Formats: sequence, C-alpha cells, structure tokens
Amino acid sequence: MRLKSQLRFHARPLALAAAVAAALAGLLLALAPKPLPGGVALAAVPFYRLPFGPDDQGRDRPFWPSRLQAAGLPFVDPARLPSSADCAACHPREFEEWAGSLHAVADRDLVYEATVEANEDIVRNPEQTRFCEGCHAPSEMLAGRVTRFVAVPPADALTEGVACIGCHTATHADPEAGNGALTLAYGRAVADRDGPAGAALLADPRAHLAAYGAPDTTALMKGAEVCGACHTEIYDASNSRARGPQVVQSTFAEWRESWYGRNGITCQHCHMAADPAAQVLALRRGDLTPPARLSHRFIGANHVMADTRLGAALTVLRGGLLPGTDAAATGATLAVQGRQTADFLRTAAGLELRALRPTADGLHLEIAVRNLGAGHNLPTGVNDQKHIWLEVVVADAGGAVLFRSGGAAERLGVEDAEAVAWIEHFLDGAGERITNHLTFATAAVVWMRDPIPPRGEDVVAYEVPLAAGAARPLRLTARLYYRIALPDLVFANLRRDLPVAPFTLAELAAELPETLP
Repeated sequence: MRLKSQLRFHARPLALAAAVAAALAGLLLALAPKPLPGGVALAAVPFYRLPFGPDDQGRDRPFWPSRLQAAGLPFVDPARLPSSADCAACHPREFEEWAGSLHAVADRDLVYEATVEANEDIVRNPEQTRFCEGCHAPSEMLAGRVTRFVAVPPADALTEGVACIGCHTATHADPEAGNGALTLAYGRAVADRDGPAGAALLADPRAHLAAYGAPDTTALMKGAEVCGACHTEIYDASNSRARGPQVVQSTFAEWRESWYGRNGITCQHCHMAADPAAQVLALRRGDLTPPARLSHRFIGANHVMADTRLGAALTVLRGGLLPGTDAAATGATLAVQGRQTADFLRTAAGLELRALRPTADGLHLEIAVRNLGAGHNLPTGVNDQKHIWLEVVVADAGGAVLFRSGGAAERLGVEDAEAVAWIEHFLDGAGERITNHLTFATAAVVWMRDPIPPRGEDVVAYEVPLAAGAARPLRLTARLYYRIALPDLVFANLRRDLPVAPFTLAELAAELPETLP
C-alpha cells in the first residue's frame, strides 16, 4: 500500500485514539489530588524563637502575642512571595491607589518603626513586637523575620506593609478577638506565582482566581470582619502590663452596634469608596446606595502621612519609595490621597450652639459636638494618640479676647491640659501617664471623656466670665481640632522636634445678641 493510502486508511482510528487518550488524561488530571500550596515548616526557619510557649492545647504559637494565623504550614519562602508591584502589571489603577495608602506603608513609616523599637527596648524581647507586626507587617511575620536572630533573606514583598496578598488571601477573621486575628493562605500566592503568567494567564485565569478570588476570601472581603481583626485591639498580660483585658481600640464593635452596622453599611462602603467624602455626605442624607466602585486608597484619618506640603520630608516619613514606584508616581497618588483624606475628615463632625444665657458673672454657653458622618466613635482607633479637642473663644467688638478655652494646642503646638478633649490616657504600673505609646509598659487605659458614638453628640458647657463694659457685640468662635499624634510621641521615639499639625474638623461662628449683659 502506498504511503498516502496508508495515512488515509489509518487517519480516522488514530484521531479517535488520540481523542480518547486526551480525554482520559484530562479525567485523570481532574481526579488527581491537588498539590498542597508551598510553605515552610517552623523547624526550617533558623533561630526562630518561641519565647511564649505553646497554647492551652500544647500547640505552637509562632506569631504570638499577635493572633495572626497561617493556613497550612506557618511560613513562606519570601523569594517566592509576590509583591504588590507584581500585581501592578495587570491592575495598575489598584496598585496606584494602594501605593498612596496607609496600608502600603504600615510597616515603613518612621514614626511607627521608632515606636516599635521604643517598645522593644522596654522588654528586650524582639519577639514581643510580633504583637505589632501581625497587623502592620503580615508578610514579614509569615516569612519568619520577626525574631531575635534573623536568618531569612529580605525581599520586596516584605517591605510593603499591608499588601495585596494581605487581604486577598484571607480566609478567616475574628474581629472580637482582634489583635490581628486573621488567617492568611499565603501558600495560594506562592502557588500562583509558580503558575501561568502573561498570555497563558489571560487564556486561563482560573488558577489565579483560585489564589486571590477564592469563595471564602471573596465573601470575607465584602464584610467589616476582615477590617475588625486588626481594628480591635486588646491589651492583656501577653502584650502589656495590664492584669486583665484592656480594650484599647474598639472600632469594629462601635460600628457593629451603630446605625451603620444595623443597615449593612460596611467599612468598605466609606473607606473604599472612589469618592469617600461624597459617599459619607450621601449617607448623611439617608441615601444607602453603595459606591459604584471600590478604591484601594483606604482613606482614613492620618492626614499627616498624605500631606504633600511636607515635600521631600513626606517621602522620608513614609519610609522611602515602594517597590514598583518612582518619585513622580508617588507624588501624584499622594496628592489625591491628601485631598481625599482632608475632604473625608471634614464630613465627620459638626458644632452647634445649643444654649446661651446670662449669669451673674457673664454667660453660660453650651456647644454640641456632633458625630455626623463617622460610622464609629469620634474619635476612634488607638486614642492615646488620635484625639480631638474643642477651642472656644469669646471676643469683644474690637477683637480683644475675653475668654478662651483650649487654644494652647493650636497656638503653641503643645497639649492643652485645660481643653475639653476626647482622649484616652495610657497609665503605667504607678498610675503615671504614658504619652509616647509604650504598649508594653501600659497597665491601664482610661478615657478622659467618653468618645462620641455614631450619629450621637456630646454637649459641652462653658461658664464665661465677662467684665462690665465689654465692647459689643460679642463674637463667639469655636473649632473642633483633631490631631493624629501627640508631639511627645515624635520627640521621644523619633528624636525629632517635629510639629504635628492639627486638623480642623468643624467650625462655628456666632455674633451674640446685644441684649446680653
């Protein structure tokens, strides 16, 4: 038989056999057990110390006193861990937004780094800083670098604070326990990095979706619980000198018990809206429509770390340029970050004059400080540093100040002990106040004035003495100021006498009636 005839004779059965073989191979591949995501065992990380011992069930606690957990083997190889810069090729807008956020520099900013070192100096135990790094540097934690003798090499992914993989591999969160109570499946990210890329990934993105868009992760990222795992902070004997639990940050619980929580308005609806200020103003009008697009800027309250007026000093404070960025791109995204942060802060609060009446010695004033737009207390967070205070001034017709309360902080750059302020004090074992956020030395946490709940208010009364013959009309001005940190924190920990500028949240101005005495 000639060659062409042989080919024609055998073509059909050969094709059928090839199809059957391919189908069988596909079936066997589908039925074969999937390889477990790559990881590194605890014993494989040289010199990794466990000074806190096992838990009550005898299990190792590699990240204690942080409640961070790893799905599978506890550690990852940092050389195989993708950085957020790797994500930028396909997700440039998300990367640009994230690069200006506080999440991106959560483990880089100089104030945070100096404060961690100051806390470490108290206990002389680097492993106790895992309490801080579990939220601020999950990649470093899961690479095994937070230990006394670091034997794990550095990598870009370990320099990025809360990076893409920090949320997009989360599988479980416990916002009531807090203190970083997240379970992260970093092994998914490692496995995906070893998988298809470029055109091959575009042709079949299923593996990539399985790594970063798994059903458990997708469901978790839609709710406030994933945020609450770190935005709930409790001090106890494992991380401080408190004898019993001291709730230091309760942002998740504040939200859950509020009008916002009851109406399903999550952290993401405000802090990840493309225009956060507009979203909050809509909510204040009663419009519960969720944002059309979520942004990765995570707009919050730290206006200093996005204040481009600081120039090159801002880049230094933020710990330098992130992998995958340059000065121009960083400047551009920080300009947007700063503007949105300022606009967002101005939606939070309002002031109203509620009472005004003459007294034997002058005037009685009542000013309502209203939480108009925050879905949690005002202020919230770790409020030994983040705090608000009220400045009230009464002046005569010529501008001479007749009464002032709370002005020293704005005019002199120091804390005003006489101001009406919403702040919590950290106290050491002797009952003395700690002003530079020494967590490991804190024995008790006390609010000086209760924070203002969502959609609530606090009415502040003032007795204003007036001398006879004051030139009329009298003029009242009030300002509600917010400061991200006490000057003592920067001076004591960073060894820099840098002013921490306050931010004006709300203002009130009124000309008082001529009929007043």
